[in-house]
Amino acid sequence: MMSMKMKTAAALAAALFSLNASADFLRAEAGIGAFNAAPSGTFEPKNGNPSLDLKDDLGIDTENDLYVWAYVKHPVPVIPNVRLEYLNLTHNPNGSSSFNVSELDGILYYNILDDTFFVTVDIGLDVKYVTSGSKGFDDSETLALAYARARVEPLDALGLETLVKVTNYQDNKGYDFRIKADYTLTSLPVIQPGLEIGYRIHKVQYAIGNYINKGEYTGVYGGLMLRF
Repeated sequence: MMSMKMKTAAALAAALFSLNASADFLRAEAGIGAFNAAPSGTFEPKNGNPSLDLKDDLGIDTENDLYVWAYVKHPVPVIPNVRLEYLNLTHNPNGSSSFNVSELDGILYYNILDDTFFVTVDIGLDVKYVTSGSKGFDDSETLALAYARARVEPLDALGLETLVKVTNYQDNKGYDFRIKADYTLTSLPVIQPGLEIGYRIHKVQYAIGNYINKGEYTGVYGGLMLRF
């Protein structure tokens, strides 16, 4: 019969193994940075009045816009993982004319592949709360988009990633496409900082109140990351 010491050692080893396995599957990341967004497109009233061109009428030009993201991945297979994103496109060239778009995304997703042969694939649903305004007008809408993300890590510290969101129903159409590379200091324990740089195409056609925002924002982005 196994001695008390052996039983205790076996129980301790099992507990440590379980804790390590949970740590491997419970992960969180966050990032903040700037999107060098070059805008184009129009802001169109539904009542037939002339549309406003973002460049010609409002004088909107390329600016560095704030973005923030974070996600949590847990080991429970039935419950979806969670990703949050925020994008603030505020273009105010001269104080008298401006165009603002603020987007808050809550994404529920599942891992189809989770670092399988260095590949991760996620699919899910994005619920986006967007506000948009120009020249005193301000309104908001909630939208649904399909979400997919694919990532390859050829090296432990290096990641290559693409992310896409798509919507197409009623007056709401568009997509958000990103491709990036990131480098993380994986040698550090607990909290691992990193850098990301990529390119983004954010094309929207959102019905916001009595207006339709038809805009496209393209450019490079870059920022800081933290892995937990």
